[in-house]
Amino acid sequence: MKKPRPNIIYIVADQWRGDCLGLYRNAHPVLTPHLNQLASEGVLFTRAYADCPICMPQRVTMLTGRTGSQMRCLTNFRARTAPDFDKAMTLPARLAREAGYQTKGIGKMHFAPARSRYGFEHVTLHPDDYLWWLEDHGYGGAFRGHGLGGNEVYPAVAVTPDKYYHTTWTIDEAIRFIDQRDPDAPFFLYLVFEAPHSPFDPPAPYDRMYDNFTIPDPVRGDWCETDSPSMFRRRSVGSKWEHLSPEAIRESRRRYYGQMSQIDYHLGRLFGKLRTRGIDRETAIVFTADHGECLGDHGQFSKFCFLESAARVPLIIRGPAGNPDFPVATERSGLAQTADIAPTLLALAGLSQDGDAEGRSLFPLLASDDAFRGRIVFGETPSTAAALCEELKYIFYRAGGTEQLFDTRRDPDDAANLITDPRRAEDLGKLKKRLVDYLAKNHSDLVAGDTLCAGPADFDSSQERARNPLACRGPMRGGMGY
Repeated sequence: MKKPRPNIIYIVADQWRGDCLGLYRNAHPVLTPHLNQLASEGVLFTRAYADCPICMPQRVTMLTGRTGSQMRCLTNFRARTAPDFDKAMTLPARLAREAGYQTKGIGKMHFAPARSRYGFEHVTLHPDDYLWWLEDHGYGGAFRGHGLGGNEVYPAVAVTPDKYYHTTWTIDEAIRFIDQRDPDAPFFLYLVFEAPHSPFDPPAPYDRMYDNFTIPDPVRGDWCETDSPSMFRRRSVGSKWEHLSPEAIRESRRRYYGQMSQIDYHLGRLFGKLRTRGIDRETAIVFTADHGECLGDHGQFSKFCFLESAARVPLIIRGPAGNPDFPVATERSGLAQTADIAPTLLALAGLSQDGDAEGRSLFPLLASDDAFRGRIVFGETPSTAAALCEELKYIFYRAGGTEQLFDTRRDPDDAANLITDPRRAEDLGKLKKRLVDYLAKNHSDLVAGDTLCAGPADFDSSQERARNPLACRGPMRGGMGY
């Protein structure tokens, strides 16, 4: 008798660093008991990366298995500009058409146009539906009512109680779906949180949750003072990060951790609902993020680059009970990327792979850490590109042609730039060649022939300082102005 297809819950946090899980017991004191338990029931991938650490390109990648470079979707778009998103059959579309899944998207889809479904049967959308819900409950204008924009990193606190915060609303909608789903069909639930993306504004009590914890200072590499990429200097000036005192940065970090714990604690309600309904162990669960958050490391916030704090993401996959392909309480250090998730879930549902997708099923890596030995993970944004192998990571910055080389095994914080180390010259040459070939195959304008293309490094600091690129002044109403 053929096994029934498992339910699938695909959980994505926005801007969650790969090193911020409580089970790591590292410098980040974040509390994530439910995600720790999820990892104990499944597989934790300790070296998973976003190939294009920017929000909207990652939404395309995570639902197709095709990287941003492959799709030529490398920046946030305001029109339907992901060239092949419509042509590539999305994960929810294939699950629905070929395997009979009921499909639902909840949260920050970050599509263009915003209400596109891209294969989902139905979408409950953040911010639109959430904002209208707030108005119905007497909290119109409360989302970002503190006035900070969606990319500002000053510490803040939500002007709504926890009950009306978007994380809570997202989980409430997921629980409602579990109760209202068709019980005769397997379901695919894609759950995307707005948090812990800035502004760092958790509601009480999460805003003060880490007041008595030791908050680590940001990491600063040996290259920050003398050889910081022009792109970093420009972003620091334009985004006003240079104005943040060490105390303000530590407070922003506290609030960031608070948003993470709020997500984790509310996930406990969702996981409890699965058990109450008796479907917990017939449901596969994935937890990941679209990218990380520099959080002050090397003088940077946000993402857009291939430093570990920005490009590395958490990845936990727990399979359905009784599936021998999914070990429990297992860590895998082989290189993985967000493009691998869609092919993995297709395989779990018994469907064929997209032969053109750069992502590959993680099933071999589930079985053995040696399965992806020798793999190179590539990345591209409009301003930088990277190649990552088992021990080294090479990064190229268009502005000024700055190069960086890091030993990711011994230097997980990107603190020591080895680009001039003669002992690394041979490995560096091989990585650069592979990156050039990859970018050329995908028709990137970062290469010309067999050369990476550098642009001017200079910028007008006065003009840049006069800009305000990150602010999006609140409050927001009716889904407009996101």
